[in-house]
Amino acid sequence: MQFKKNYHRAKGCRLQKINKMIENYPSKFPTPKYLIFIKTMIENGWRVKLLKIKVSKYVFVLKNEKIFKIRFSNHKPIHYKELENDCDFYVGISHEQVTTTEQLIKKLTQ
Repeated sequence: MQFKKNYHRAKGCRLQKINKMIENYPSKFPTPKYLIFIKTMIENGWRVKLLKIKVSKYVFVLKNEKIFKIRFSNHKPIHYKELENDCDFYVGISHEQVTTTEQLIKKLTQ
């Protein structure tokens, strides 16, 4: 399996826990996209780990010896980290492009 920075710090996610987080999220706000992504990936047979650092969420998804690191955030990452390919995908705003949760789910599950 390929090394991914901070993978060892991330916590495993289970569908029951994610469903409870979604259910208990304040109804006056939309459900965070990273929770929808995690739920969808678990339902599609991926193992998922989550790491929260300040306002950014890092989601690691694993299946068939493939591992991807995805950053969810509504602000741009540190530019040199993006240039060093710190993450495989950036959902939200990055220096290169804007990727939506739906686009990434489609790309990884096809």
